[in-house]
Amino acid sequence: MRPAPRESMLPGRDVLLAAFHGLPHDDHPILHAAGELALLHQLRAGTARSESERIDRRRAQLMRSIDRWVILAAPIPHAAADEHCETLGGLVDRLAEHSSQAFIAPAGIPESLRDDEWVRLDHLADSYERLIDDLWSGSRSLPAHMY
Repeated sequence: MRPAPRESMLPGRDVLLAAFHGLPHDDHPILHAAGELALLHQLRAGTARSESERIDRRRAQLMRSIDRWVILAAPIPHAAADEHCETLGGLVDRLAEHSSQAFIAPAGIPESLRDDEWVRLDHLADSYERLIDDLWSGSRSLPAHMY
């Protein structure tokens, strides 16, 4: 029995980036979590550091839910698979943060800083795409640590 194509199980970079901004997408748990993570990063940006604990707890819950879903959905990695440096949930959270910063940059920010944020977002999105391809091929595994 052949596994389902990766595209049917793990959303690609463009769909994920769209989900960060509430654009319509397929009903997928990773995309729902991604959209909520982006909203939480927007909230956190306007919240005092001392009051952000509740937001960070919810972010950790969403990252764990992404990681659990991927563990169940992705093929079992090969025995010699390299372990990635972070979980998929952690990477999606970082993407959500940079996506929020790129799209909701405060007025008065120099153009060069906005451009830098877009470059970081693009690089992270490429990393996400490579990771999900490697997970689906079994050549990469995810760390087992939790948040």
